Amino acid sequence: MRHLAALISASLAATPAVAQDAFVLEDAVALCATCHGEEGKPIDPEYPIIWGEQYFYIYTQLRDFAAGRRASDVMTPMAAQFSRDQMKAIAEYFAARPWPTIEASMEEGDAAIAEKGITGGQCSACHGKWQGDSRIPRLAGRQPGYLRKTMHDFKNEVRTNAPDKTSTMKQLDDQTIDALARYLATL
Repeated sequence: MRHLAALISASLAATPAVAQDAFVLEDAVALCATCHGEEGKPIDPEYPIIWGEQYFYIYTQLRDFAAGRRASDVMTPMAAQFSRDQMKAIAEYFAARPWPTIEASMEEGDAAIAEKGITGGQCSACHGKWQGDSRIPRLAGRQPGYLRKTMHDFKNEVRTNAPDKTSTMKQLDDQTIDALARYLATL
């Protein structure tokens, strides 16, 4: 992970085409594809799918990374180099892409545990049918590793750009988070 962060940081320094004064959308999205995948499937199971994600959600996350409201050794410096309009162009590009199909499966009992967690956490109140809606990210069909990591990051207050998620995730035990991650990945 550190090697990847160093590689991307070096790439950013050596790629003036993505800097604010010489922005080229194709270069910016090619840089994103380094981690998030050229066909929409991330290179690491803990990285989010951004192809087909909600436009406003992508834009908001880029803004949060740039402003330091969402911390990442890789994404914070990367997002900080873009202007508001450039972030919008990147978000628009990825939102227009088709959502990729991933391989996922559940373990026995996952559906019942996940449903109990969904009900107790009132997840569907915001996430609805799991497809996302403007400011709400899609959860259906995401990699279980990313879902698990994100839920734990909220629970452990590592990710703080959506405070209501912290209190929701603190209610869930690790078994429920794991089952919920596998369940949502299969939708």
